[in-house]
Amino acid sequence: MNPVSINWADYVKICIGMINMRPNDFWNLSPREMYLVIKGFKEFNSTEEKEEPMDSNRLEEMMELYPDG
Repeated sequence: MNPVSINWADYVKICIGMINMRPNDFWNLSPREMYLVIKGFKEFNSTEEKEEPMDSNRLEEMMELYPDG
C-alpha cells in the first residue's frame, strides 16, 4: 500500500493565501474540513451559472411525465 503524499504548500497557498484563513485555524482543520472549505470557496467564487430550483410549474410538468403509478 502506497501512502498518499499531500502537497501542503498548495493547501497553505489556497487556505491562507486565497481564502485568508488564519494559520492556526488552517492547521487545526481535518482533511474533510479542508476539502469542504476549498469546495465552498470555489463554488462561491465560480462564474458558472447555477441551476435554478424547481418551481411549481416544473414540478407539475414532472408529475405528469412521471406519475406515481
